[in-house]
Amino acid sequence: MSRWRIIVVGVLFLLPIVFLIALGSYYLWRIGLSFSVWWPMAASFVLGYILAWYWQRKKQLLKPVSFTPPVQWTDRDIAAWKLVEARAKAAAKIAPDRLAEINFYVSTAQEMALELARFYHPGASDPFGSLTIPEILAVVELVSHDLAQLVDQYLPAGHLLTINHWRKAKQASDWYGVLSKVYWAVSAIFAPIRTGLRYAATHAGMNTPWRMLQENLILWFYTAYVHELGTYLIDLHSGRLRVGASRYRELLNDFGKRNGGSAPAEPVTEPAADVRQVTITIMGQVKAGKSSLINALLGEQRAITDVLPMTDQVTRYDLHPPGIPTRLVLLDTVGFGHAGPREDQLRATEEAARDSDLLVLVLHARNPARQPDVELLHKLREWFGTHPELKMPPVLAVVTHIDLLSPAMEWSPPYRWEEPQRPKEQHIRHAWEAVKEQLGDFLVGIVPVCTAPGKVYGIEEYLLPALVELLEEARAVALLRCLRAEADTGQVRKVFQQLLQVGRQAALILLRSYRP
Repeated sequence: MSRWRIIVVGVLFLLPIVFLIALGSYYLWRIGLSFSVWWPMAASFVLGYILAWYWQRKKQLLKPVSFTPPVQWTDRDIAAWKLVEARAKAAAKIAPDRLAEINFYVSTAQEMALELARFYHPGASDPFGSLTIPEILAVVELVSHDLAQLVDQYLPAGHLLTINHWRKAKQASDWYGVLSKVYWAVSAIFAPIRTGLRYAATHAGMNTPWRMLQENLILWFYTAYVHELGTYLIDLHSGRLRVGASRYRELLNDFGKRNGGSAPAEPVTEPAADVRQVTITIMGQVKAGKSSLINALLGEQRAITDVLPMTDQVTRYDLHPPGIPTRLVLLDTVGFGHAGPREDQLRATEEAARDSDLLVLVLHARNPARQPDVELLHKLREWFGTHPELKMPPVLAVVTHIDLLSPAMEWSPPYRWEEPQRPKEQHIRHAWEAVKEQLGDFLVGIVPVCTAPGKVYGIEEYLLPALVELLEEARAVALLRCLRAEADTGQVRKVFQQLLQVGRQAALILLRSYRP
């Protein structure tokens, strides 16, 4: 259909509506009810705009764009995310006219891509040189998918929006202003005083909220655009998109489902199945109580537990609670002495931490010599610092042997050490505070327990609830590890598949060439 035919059809549709509006307005003016009828309608508009303004101010009209970084990101990713957040905050200073230009979004994408590439590869002459074409296409696919859902969900008739509509949005707004002025000028001829009052009321109570709504809507869309693009550019440079857009979304949906998210989960295969288990590394000095803690954790399930010596330094315990699909894996490291872990112990602990979702540091309540523990945590932090693509698991401290604290002969739990009253409660609290002062910068929590046979206390009361609280972050570490492992193994597998396919094609060509 040509342009002039579209205009003709549009005018023919609009003429009856315009005619009825004009006829109705003229009739109301002739019988003297135009002023009386206009006020209720104006009041309805004003109320709608006031509510729109109020809900916008409270950030309840449009879904706010959250810039809380995903829990599975590393410290390097979070630092890069601050660049994205700063760009989104600066959007408030951008002229609304620019936000309506398609080319502005293209240039924004180019600037963000270059900024984040330089952040992840500061010394590279070409920060894009190491990226693969499928990874770049995965960013385009993921951003397009999310923005399409955003427009479809929050923009009425958004699926009908064309490039021409977007380009002409500002022009339509300008035409609306011109036609509005013509309307007020014509109205002033018939009733200048009433028109003046209505004009003042309209511009004071209606136009401002409406303009705010328009500006906030397009600003909200731009902010969401920066958010989605920044998210996937960070995942791109962190190597997590090497699995491809579909597989990445599948693993992420599975992770969201398991952590209470609303995203539908699809069945996944190894190594993504590791997200279904929680791997915990147990660390600590000699005689800190690691073995007793493991026995207390395994409890009656010890009979059906697989004990698998992995190395001289690490023993693995697999626990399969009946009726529960989640598998608990405990990696028990060899205890170190007062001089700190030996080189071989440190290497084994680093490898176990790399494959773990959560680290548990076992501390003896009556042993104040914690410098070796400090050194171990420093070494682990340094090791993960040299591997910025990995996320260091959270560290939970477990203070054992609280039954030996003064008065040593007393044992009558429960002990309310959070608000101590009795002497033993006070000494448990002092032990907790001492650990916090010495190691607090490394820890996400401190739990006092007793694991002596017949005196087990604090496992169900404090330790297991603390583990459940950390479950989301622990699974995030597992997800990140799985994405990287699958990307590494998938690349090699795909190369062999491609070589095999090329070989088949070459064989077919040779066979055809030798046929008579």
